Amino acid sequence: MVREISVLPDFEPTVLESPPIPAFQYQRTLKDEIEAGTLTSQAALEMLEWMMSVRAFEEMILALRMQAFEPLRKLNFQYRGPTHLSIGQEATSVGACSAIGLEDYITSTHRGHGDGIAKGYLAIRDREEEALRAWTGTGQAQSLQGEALRDAAKREHIYRTAAELFGKSDGYCRGRGGGMHIADFSSGHLGANAIVGGSVPIATGAGYSARYQKNGRVVLCFAGDGAYANGVVLESLNMAAMAQFTNELADEPFGTPIIFVIVNNQYGMTGQQRGEVTGVDLLARRALGFHHEAMHAEVVNGMDVLAVRDSILRAARLARQGRGPVLRELICYRYQGHSLSDPRNEYRAREEEAAWKAMDPLETFKRQVLEAGVADEEQIRQLQQIVTERQETAALRAGQAADPTPEEVTTYVFTDTRCDEVPDQFAHAETLQDPPFPERENGTITFKEALKEAMIEEMLRDSRVIFYGEDVADYGGAFKVTKGLLETFGRSRVFNASISEAAIVGTGVGAAMTGLRPVVELMYSDFEFMAGDQLYNQAAKWHYMSGGRNRVPLVVRTSTGAGKGYGGQHSQALESHSCHTPGLRVVYPSTPYDAKGLLKTAIRDDNPVVFVESQQLYNVRGEVPREDYLVPFGKAALRREGSDVTIVCWGCVAGFMDEAADVLVREHGVEAELIDARTLIPFDLETIVASVRKTGRCVVGSQACRTGSYTGEVTAQIQEAAFDYLDAPVARVGSVDAISPQSEVLERAFLPGVGDLVQAALRVCYAADQ
Repeated sequence: MVREISVLPDFEPTVLESPPIPAFQYQRTLKDEIEAGTLTSQAALEMLEWMMSVRAFEEMILALRMQAFEPLRKLNFQYRGPTHLSIGQEATSVGACSAIGLEDYITSTHRGHGDGIAKGYLAIRDREEEALRAWTGTGQAQSLQGEALRDAAKREHIYRTAAELFGKSDGYCRGRGGGMHIADFSSGHLGANAIVGGSVPIATGAGYSARYQKNGRVVLCFAGDGAYANGVVLESLNMAAMAQFTNELADEPFGTPIIFVIVNNQYGMTGQQRGEVTGVDLLARRALGFHHEAMHAEVVNGMDVLAVRDSILRAARLARQGRGPVLRELICYRYQGHSLSDPRNEYRAREEEAAWKAMDPLETFKRQVLEAGVADEEQIRQLQQIVTERQETAALRAGQAADPTPEEVTTYVFTDTRCDEVPDQFAHAETLQDPPFPERENGTITFKEALKEAMIEEMLRDSRVIFYGEDVADYGGAFKVTKGLLETFGRSRVFNASISEAAIVGTGVGAAMTGLRPVVELMYSDFEFMAGDQLYNQAAKWHYMSGGRNRVPLVVRTSTGAGKGYGGQHSQALESHSCHTPGLRVVYPSTPYDAKGLLKTAIRDDNPVVFVESQQLYNVRGEVPREDYLVPFGKAALRREGSDVTIVCWGCVAGFMDEAADVLVREHGVEAELIDARTLIPFDLETIVASVRKTGRCVVGSQACRTGSYTGEVTAQIQEAAFDYLDAPVARVGSVDAISPQSEVLERAFLPGVGDLVQAALRVCYAADQ
């Protein structure tokens, strides 16, 4: 919804035309490149070394699984991790990474060892020596310089990569991520991903971050052919290409600086891209559906490292010029199966494998090195010997390295850091008009006004805070919570997203990983299921899987809509799902005061936060200070003191427990102590147990359906911690185990109310008297 662009009826007959997609246009040789001055002999040898290193690393895993890797046999070392090998794909990793810069980002896949090795070698080549010594960290490296220093760094790089695969503390992710989640944030490697397509929205969010920060970086997003039939990938292509970034709506027109690299090795697991599981011959055609210039798509010979390099160089130039996104399809071949447990002869022919191996990227490039006179056979042999020795030494060292201790199993699930002080360069936010602070009536504002005030204050405080979601910009959100933010902060910080819940959350993860503090909105909690992987597998896990190397300061605002007759897909209270996923903070305020203070705390927290809002509370008024304040996580609020029963609730149910307490004391003489949990993760069990020790009885209530509700977890914890003080079993209140109905009569029966809290309290009080 933008008034600047009118959408008028136009039914004139026409024919839609699409731009052509070049395929396999590169025909030059290494000798041609050297003669043209576009590649030096030294750079060519580096690329050969990188390719050899990728091959050696993957062949190590193959040998380990076959118990044939000699350096580790004497240790009786057993490799127990995944075996998704990229043998045959070396040209894609090395050619692409050689064409970008040290400060640029990559994301990768479950078959991404080669991508990480190549990006690491790029970083070693381009870092200043002082920075390289600090990165290498070993005592010996501090006295080295030149090639000796870089050789030591290469050894450390291969060691840390192997150590991560082996689950060792010295691994890039301290053994938490393993091969399918390996990352090196110091070199711009934002992580491999075991979820097919899972890293694509993260890469897109990193592109958003680079675009907003104007830092000149590009993002190289590796994903396989199988990923390009995945919903979140297609959502991400669209969100990267949104016209508002480059047309008259943009504050500064600039396309998302991302290069989508389809590593088409012909097979998903066993599903064949061409002729079986898609309806196109080449996946580059996907770009036609998302961008008027087809993302400048090209199809490239992915077995030719020079062709890949040439294509990515040109793609990176386009991206840095603001003409992104860009798409490249690299046609290559996976020599091994999906993993080493995969009997590949069941779905592909030996003749097919032989035809591709005849074009082996490593052997082909070796021949070009010889033909161009860059090195002779003896020099190539010596280089291979260096690479082999480096790999064997690193593997032996990694096999003998220390494991994490069992006591560390929960270390890095959360970080205890937050943004208490905004760096100077981000502490001066520009505004286009005076912020729309809500006007107070007798010191009160509504719940949704309190949320908006929190957003305004945090966006003024820290220019890294951006906000986007469905219909949140000009329209101000479905419930008008954010009306006026666009006009105040501009479209670079407040913008609409397509109806793409998974990509909304996933891009938020990527933006958070790369220096921003995004707040994204899911209009209804029900839509969390659409965003499930990005919320539960990505946002929640990356701090842990990175071994604490990176943080994800992301806030996902979402709302529950029961009580309005919206039926089963717009009415669910789903906070229990988030509570069950380690790595997420879960916040559920019930008052305007807490809404403001907790949202501000959430935005400053360095963990991903699911911030749940009840639509039933949006228009509730309460006293909210105009000045800055925070409400701490993990601290429940004692709303009312009592002596007979403790009632613990959150969200809208906490909003009416005071009414229930009035009924209890007025009609039954029961004094209820009321506790508003406010945050579910972390949860303030201490305050609740202290109350239960006083009252001897407890009721726990929420709007979630009873079975599987977080009320059950809270009940269990209370009974474990205060069993000897309980005079009756803890009672629970929630929605009935049914689907939220349209009918007003049925919905009243479905949802918990004041009477349910009263009856539960009387049951535990009555049981105690028997």
